[in-house]
Amino acid sequence: MRKLLVVLLTVVLAVVSLAMTIGVIGKSVHPYWSQVEQGVKAAGKALGVDTRFFVPQKEDINAQLQMLESFIAQRFDGIAIAPSDPTAVMPTIKKALEAGIPVITLDTDSPESGRYVYIGTDNYQAGYSAGLIMRELLNGRGKIVIGTGSLTAMNSLQRIQGFKDAIAGTEIQILDTLNDEEDGARAVSLAESALNAHPDLDAFFGVYAYNGPSQALVVKNAGKAGKIKIVCFDTTTDILQYVKEGVIQATMGQRPYMMGYLSVVTLYLMSKTGVQNTLAMLPKVEAEGITDYVIDTGVDIVTPQNLSNYLETMEKLGIPIKF
Repeated sequence: MRKLLVVLLTVVLAVVSLAMTIGVIGKSVHPYWSQVEQGVKAAGKALGVDTRFFVPQKEDINAQLQMLESFIAQRFDGIAIAPSDPTAVMPTIKKALEAGIPVITLDTDSPESGRYVYIGTDNYQAGYSAGLIMRELLNGRGKIVIGTGSLTAMNSLQRIQGFKDAIAGTEIQILDTLNDEEDGARAVSLAESALNAHPDLDAFFGVYAYNGPSQALVVKNAGKAGKIKIVCFDTTTDILQYVKEGVIQATMGQRPYMMGYLSVVTLYLMSKTGVQNTLAMLPKVEAEGITDYVIDTGVDIVTPQNLSNYLETMEKLGIPIKF
């Protein structure tokens, strides 16, 4: 009988656990978000919960909102979202919270939405670090074009602002900021147009994962590898190949796998132990008398000089990168 009770209890616990469903909404179809999805699935498997992952084909706040509404209607146990527009998403996030569904953000934030936690990069600081690297590469003077995938998402705006603050007081001039809306072909086209319009261009700064490799392709095809400097974000295989070749001088490696993994773990704990009990375990940020909760997943600055060490570190963490 005792053995039977143990078996039944095990089955019940498994059923209860599997009944939990956590949804994660990203920003676009891209290898970066594939790594986020890997983290989401790994956490779901480890915790025994059902996970649903969604990204639009490209940057599309309306598609995000539609999926968020769907997750709310299905009464998911927790939702994580990387909002393409921090303002537009606020009413729907509040709707989820009012329905008793915990909501957190990952990769990019919407701090005024009422979401409980932000998980991801300190985007301002990462942009600032990128700017310091560019200052050194250009010896404090030169002409730059910035490429990004969004002019509304907070991560984009914070990275650009951090970059600008880091190069302030130098003779570095930003000629233009180009928005490809996370469209790979458009990113290449815009980089080509920038190079044609500014033959004396000294550098590109790539804010999103599409930008660096698009800029690198254009620079390499123009025979200007190494002459035109590139500092960008992310460590997808195409970016790392250009780092290896010396076409990209530095990239700010985020940790998308951990963003996905920690999002599921955090929402799981909120569902199991309660929101406030979970928040009590998380890092606090105090600003203007307001307490916020942020899990900074960190940044790895990858250059041609330390690329092999970075790859070895990822291998040890169980996130092998092959290219």
